[in-house]
Amino acid sequence: MERLNTLRQKVEVLYKSGNKNADKWNSWGYENNVLVVADLAEKIAKSQGANVEFAVAGALLHDIADAVMARKRLEHETESLTIADNLLQESGFRLDEADTIVREIIKPHSCNELMPTTLEGKVVAAADGAGHFMTDFYPYFCWQHFGPGGNYYAFKEWVLQKMEKDFSKKMFFEDLKEEVRPRYEALKLVYA
Repeated sequence: MERLNTLRQKVEVLYKSGNKNADKWNSWGYENNVLVVADLAEKIAKSQGANVEFAVAGALLHDIADAVMARKRLEHETESLTIADNLLQESGFRLDEADTIVREIIKPHSCNELMPTTLEGKVVAAADGAGHFMTDFYPYFCWQHFGPGGNYYAFKEWVLQKMEKDFSKKMFFEDLKEEVRPRYEALKLVYA
């Protein structure tokens, strides 16, 4: 796990570098999303018999471009995948391992056009979705990206759609889904 520790350090340095182009939620996102998702991915991977090292690496890197650019930029996903590949290789992952982590775990984690097909991909998607419910992600992320001058109704609509996707499409493991359900139901009432 030496290379995973090296990767953790590189990810922390990048998020804390103070890049002026970083997404406006970057500082909060590192502590309250990246690290939370990585911890959840480790727990879920262990309980599901997945490759813990690959799952945690994917979780640490799942939105790494936030550290260098705004989330709304069209090239955000491509940049995340490029940075992830570079950091994995710099940390000692072989080219084929880095490629697997990028293509099979990180790229489909959002469950938009692509759905994860590997166990480790499902672990990271589920950890990301669950992490959103276990922190104040919805109000904070949305506030940063849709408020304060934004349209309140667009804000609410986005939150409700995002919550539904996170709960219905990303919770690949029934025990995790049941753990998250009370928070999901409570947040639906808040934003209804």
